Amino acid sequence: MATFSEEVKMSLVNTSFLYPEIELFGAIKGKGDFVLDGHKKFIKITVSSISSMKRVYKLCKQLFGEFISAYVKIERRLNLGRTREILLDLNFVDKVLSSQGINLYKDTLPKVLKEDPVKFGVFLKGMFLTTGSISLKSSYHMEFYLDISEEFVKDLIDNFKILLGVKSNYIHKNNKIKFYIKSSGDILNILEAMDAQESSKKLLDIMRIRGIKGNVSRTINFLSANASKTAESSSKQIDDINYICSTIGIDSLDDNLKKIALYRLENTEDSLKEMAEALNMKKSTLYSRIKKIKGISKQLQDEQNLEEEGEKK
Repeated sequence: MATFSEEVKMSLVNTSFLYPEIELFGAIKGKGDFVLDGHKKFIKITVSSISSMKRVYKLCKQLFGEFISAYVKIERRLNLGRTREILLDLNFVDKVLSSQGINLYKDTLPKVLKEDPVKFGVFLKGMFLTTGSISLKSSYHMEFYLDISEEFVKDLIDNFKILLGVKSNYIHKNNKIKFYIKSSGDILNILEAMDAQESSKKLLDIMRIRGIKGNVSRTINFLSANASKTAESSSKQIDDINYICSTIGIDSLDDNLKKIALYRLENTEDSLKEMAEALNMKKSTLYSRIKKIKGISKQLQDEQNLEEEGEKK
């Protein structure tokens, strides 16, 4: 069964090529390396997902025609499995990116990506294809594992906030940068910006289902807490009434208090609200009279304690 990350990448394979040069730049920033082969210079893009390979290959084919080299490499080290690599002539890449105002060698986010949320979304699409992942197991988590400068990542954080209203952060890990987003709403915004429509709908459904489950759990917890509180309160009231019955007798109570005491003994699980409705009185009145019963019980217990202490002396 495909992970949600792989489903997102599959959904991106056949999306429109709005700005192929910018998407390529995103893919390079995600997993691109400079390679020297004698006097020739190349950009190598490495991906592990077959869906990502399909998309990046189609992208490069559109930009460079036959002037690309693509192959599958079986990486046995650390059980990484198959990785897929595309080699591009560095001069061709530089020329194509420069036409969009992108300097491949600068450590800052290009101005063209800071001014247009659509172009920034296309850039994120390329970057997600090569190095992005999303986990929805116990919480919401999206991350990009990047080999970029601190200056570039700070530009990313600012751009996410300004153009998409997304809060992001990063940590250093193994001399690279782990750039992450933890809000479900923010991840949804990013998926929409990347034109991952199917995945956006699926995430929205997951958010709704979890929201409903969360509300149900909170309601059950609330009802359970109330039930426990009602049971504890009822038990104390019954103890007070039974003590009165065993000492001075229930008939010693005035009619108003006796009516409440008899009802409580016969309806041990009723809440104060249910009692008030059944006895046709205000809740505040009922509460006041229950306090009087408690006071009588306490007075009787105090008197008995004094007698017992006097006998001991």
